Amino acid sequence: MATVTTQNLIIETAIKLFNEHGTKAVSTNRIADVCSISRGLLHYHFKNKEDIIQTIFSRIDQEMDNDWYDDHKHPNIKYARFMFERQIELILRYSFFYRELYPLLRKDEKLKTHFRLSRKKRETEVRSFFDELIRAGLMVQPKAPASLDSLLRISWLISDQWLLHLELTGVEADATSIREGFSLIYQGFEPFFTPEALAEYQASLTVSG
Repeated sequence: MATVTTQNLIIETAIKLFNEHGTKAVSTNRIADVCSISRGLLHYHFKNKEDIIQTIFSRIDQEMDNDWYDDHKHPNIKYARFMFERQIELILRYSFFYRELYPLLRKDEKLKTHFRLSRKKRETEVRSFFDELIRAGLMVQPKAPASLDSLLRISWLISDQWLLHLELTGVEADATSIREGFSLIYQGFEPFFTPEALAEYQASLTVSG
């Protein structure tokens, strides 16, 4: 089996097992057994479970680098909703990571550093998107105490925790519950959207049901 093929098999299997059972309950031996490879071969590619998790986050970061870099070129409210739904879809694919985010970062300084650098990039990109909304005349600049930075911080908190909230309350993560999450973010920004932006958002709700 080729090196890249083996590595991908290990990573895909680890994601599936971690999502289903959590990282604590899944050992590298179990990952090797499910992959039908020797435990020595797994450790040839990955030193330990932390190495696997770091590699998974590198994949998450790369996905965001590939797909999210030009969000500022689409300054409209419909696209803002798409950005939130895209974030939720990514969290669903790697649900274990976001469910266990805080203990994973506390345990692994290398992972924490990588995550913080990645988050900084995303925060800058999202800030650029909202700056473009303001330039496009779809949003007015918030004034203190409801500054743009504070509104964006609230939106990150909702995005990071929305799936966990659904899980804790026993609500299925479907199109309706995901739209509800965006509606919470939208309510924070709504006072600063122009009439044109508000009309656009209402039209998008009618189209999508």
